[in-house]
Amino acid sequence: MYSFNSLQKVYKSTCTFPLIHSHSLVLPYIYLNQITYIKALNLQNYLVKNRIENKLGNVLLLVQHPPTYTTGRREKEKSENERLRLKKFGAEYYETLRGGQVTFHGPGQLVGYPILNIRNFKLSVRCYVEAIEKVIIDTCSTYGIKAKTTKNTGVWINDDEKLCAIGIQVQRYITSHGFALNCNTDLNWFEHIMPCGLQDKKMTSISKELNNLKNKNDLMEEISVKEVLPNLCKSFGKVFNCNVVSLYELNDEKNLQLKNAILNF
Repeated sequence: MYSFNSLQKVYKSTCTFPLIHSHSLVLPYIYLNQITYIKALNLQNYLVKNRIENKLGNVLLLVQHPPTYTTGRREKEKSENERLRLKKFGAEYYETLRGGQVTFHGPGQLVGYPILNIRNFKLSVRCYVEAIEKVIIDTCSTYGIKAKTTKNTGVWINDDEKLCAIGIQVQRYITSHGFALNCNTDLNWFEHIMPCGLQDKKMTSISKELNNLKNKNDLMEEISVKEVLPNLCKSFGKVFNCNVVSLYELNDEKNLQLKNAILNF
């Protein structure tokens, strides 16, 4: 099992994008609207088990969550005190097996859980993480927002404002967990934590950054998850060099089985 520890990157990239692989790939995605974090976690575990056993195919799960704080394994000793403190604000709290430290999930945030066999894309774990970063950067570019990576994991607007958290887990080449992209998230939720364990850093959103680019006399604009979703799928397909297609549009036996497994979970 590999958990990506999302504190600092000190390597020089050797990854090439778009990805080059020997065959055309179709990646189904499904948007489940708002579901609880624990249901999404259990669904991921179920899909990963079946993907390892080659009973189900790759899929990109896209969701929103009710207000929830999660933390990675490295913060285990702090989890009980944090759980009690953060639940007072009306949020759920869960310890997970992903890499990284405490972060927030909530309405207005597009959360992606790719359940992929990275060998299908000829990816190392490191290049997989970099590919996710590039997907987010490309998505932001559709709104004229210049996002970037820094020495700290995730996607940033500048060295101090983070737009998207990334924390993954890989078991026998199968990925789970993923990314959390702030679209029109209530950023006040982040004031109760030190996001991803980074001091003096703030969280931002696509809506906030887009309004920063506009004239102050213009009306404030909210960019919703549903507006961002098709652009993210397009960017995912571009970076991963695959066709990202709604699972509802795929009617072959394999994908019908996958859709039924997810919807009946």
